Amino acid sequence: MERVTARLFAGFLTAALSVGPAALAYEMPLTERSVREAYFLGQRHDEATEKFLASYIQHFPLPKKGPHVAAIELLTPYALAVKNSQRKAMGYSSQQAEKEYHDRGDTIEVRVLLQLTPTYPYMFAPPNPAKQKGMELRQDDFWKDFTIRLRQESATFSPIQMGGEPQYSASDDGSVLSGAEVWLEYDASEVESSATEVEVLTPDGQDVVAAFDLAKLR
Repeated sequence: MERVTARLFAGFLTAALSVGPAALAYEMPLTERSVREAYFLGQRHDEATEKFLASYIQHFPLPKKGPHVAAIELLTPYALAVKNSQRKAMGYSSQQAEKEYHDRGDTIEVRVLLQLTPTYPYMFAPPNPAKQKGMELRQDDFWKDFTIRLRQESATFSPIQMGGEPQYSASDDGSVLSGAEVWLEYDASEVESSATEVEVLTPDGQDVVAAFDLAKLR
């Protein structure tokens, strides 16, 4: 009995060691099989898709004052392939998904959702009312006043691309600016499979940090 137990333990240990490295790193580069798996997971558009992507996004409560950093999302190459497939309508094929992945390369994408609030509205008093009367409208690219950093213990990374898209909502004044979604793209080959943080610094001094462990994400 003891010999059988010892053999079973040895078998479990060997299996654990054989899968350990793959389980402790986000996948890069993606194999054709992985791209197809990501494609089909995204195309499901169901609870399984949402459950998978939920690990890659963090939501934050409304602050007492100032703009609201509502959500921070970090997408690995695999998660980005799932997300891109999820966004596509019918007629999008796995071959298209593979071509898009190879065209894009291995990238990590960070997305930050910013929302205006009653204390950081689309219309506000000028900073020097003595020199300027009336109200000012916040610019569509207000997100450029925010600092967003992707960092690990050993490094802070520079994005290879960055952009933002304003968001609008209906009000008594018509369609008004309500927020923005900011995206930053990074070279995944520079980012290690370890603890990673996305930090957002707001113009009013808020410091919002989302922590992700890339060793536990695919």
